[in-house]
Amino acid sequence: MNPSRQHGLTLLEVLVALSIFALAAGALLKIVGEHGRHAGQLELRYFAQLAAQNHLANLHLQPAWPATGKRTRKVELAGYRFTLTEQVEGTDNPDIRRVTTRTTGDDGRLLSELQAFMGATP
Repeated sequence: MNPSRQHGLTLLEVLVALSIFALAAGALLKIVGEHGRHAGQLELRYFAQLAAQNHLANLHLQPAWPATGKRTRKVELAGYRFTLTEQVEGTDNPDIRRVTTRTTGDDGRLLSELQAFMGATP
């Protein structure tokens, strides 16, 4: 064993280790950023679905069933603004109507679509 040899890492070894760490940290940050972006989209879609469900629940609570046709209205839920488009159509049974509710965001992108069937109130 040579007593003049120092123990430790050379500058080249340290630079290689740092570059490997930097690559791994960069990949990890990218994954975390993507996860955060996807979580935001999931939250937006969740509230769009909830807005559509609330709208259909309100229709079921009305004393008269909705007239056939297409109607659009703006709603706000949890700080998000949505456009609800309601399409009411007749079915083969004259006492049942199909209600389709589409929820879009500010950019016009479809976030949710729900269908329900409503019976005529006696």
